[in-house]
Amino acid sequence: MPCPKPKRENIDTKARWRSAIGLLGTVGLIVAAVASTEVTASATATATATKGPWSYYRSFKDWEVACDNVKRCIAVGALDNDTNLVVWLTREAGPDGAMSLRMAAAKPADAAQMRIDGRPFDATPAKWKTLPKQPDSPYPSRFATDDAAVVSAWVEAARNATTLSFDDPARADTPKTSLAGLSAALLAIDAAQGRVSTVTAWVRKGTASAASVPAALPLPVAPRAAASAAALPAAEARRLIAATSTQFRADIKKCASDDDDSDPDAQAQRRSDNSAAALSDKEALVTLACDESGAYNHTSLWYRVQRAAPYRAVPVDFGTNASAGIGSSDSPAPAKNELSDAAFDASSGQLESLTRVRSLGDCGDVTRWIFDGSAFVLKEERTEGSCVGLDNGEWPWLYRTKPQ
Repeated sequence: MPCPKPKRENIDTKARWRSAIGLLGTVGLIVAAVASTEVTASATATATATKGPWSYYRSFKDWEVACDNVKRCIAVGALDNDTNLVVWLTREAGPDGAMSLRMAAAKPADAAQMRIDGRPFDATPAKWKTLPKQPDSPYPSRFATDDAAVVSAWVEAARNATTLSFDDPARADTPKTSLAGLSAALLAIDAAQGRVSTVTAWVRKGTASAASVPAALPLPVAPRAAASAAALPAAEARRLIAATSTQFRADIKKCASDDDDSDPDAQAQRRSDNSAAALSDKEALVTLACDESGAYNHTSLWYRVQRAAPYRAVPVDFGTNASAGIGSSDSPAPAKNELSDAAFDASSGQLESLTRVRSLGDCGDVTRWIFDGSAFVLKEERTEGSCVGLDNGEWPWLYRTKPQ
């Protein structure tokens, strides 16, 4: 990604992450979504750069909404940089629109202690289940319900309130979070799933029947990885890297702010980070280190290279997933074959790219592809705008698949 890159430690990370990066392109204003009952979506693209599937992301004050490729939507409530309490409100697409509510607290808490604006909320504790603690998570107390009546009652009580807490919100040690933005987040979900003015809507209810809500889309099947090729001999790997580096030297110069021909140490470090892996007996995947000027979000350029001389190389096109999230809104667009903190596992055929908002890596975007023998096919993408200590396995999906 062209530099300079802004460092995002100790700032309003949610605002900077989504206002500056253009991760998913421009999304429609919620006002327009309400007027038309449609949410303007942005497309995430596969490595073949074909038109990508629908997805949606937007933050509303202290809440964010992410809807994936089959329009399952999640509203996440958390105070940025505050590992106190996180709330996930999920709704499936379609007329039935199954819903669930999950919470994670940094201190012991349970549904019976729940308060909204300081008033006890009858959460019907018997309808909740305790969830196991996630390894290395700052949230040991976890609980959830998928009872539609309980979730609907919570939505009705919380959507125009200001604070969710467990016990007295005035106490400093009480797990609590803000409800500011929840109502707009709910409306965004209603609009994305075509619920506005129907009896199924959370906010703008109407008289239209549930049958008028668009059906849920089927989950695509995960790509099947091609059989792994034998490992490249070290000498061949060096030869392919050298040939590709020579051919695309201008690309490296363009994307790397720290590429200084007068600094032999920097050049040596960059060369040591280049790599090559066999895709088949005729083709290899070559990675050339790009920008390594920061402590994280190091970028690299990816090429498919013929293993026979003259080693013809073609940049891999990751479309709008290229280096998602790095740079500011006035930065030049990344190269289509540029990824952040990416690695390829030849044994599984999986390529992963992680873009972090801060060095801890608890917020950002993670994308995974599978090489199916002809192309790198999108397997999943997750995103998280709030930096609250969550592993990327808990980030909301923008794209997901089901196993073969």
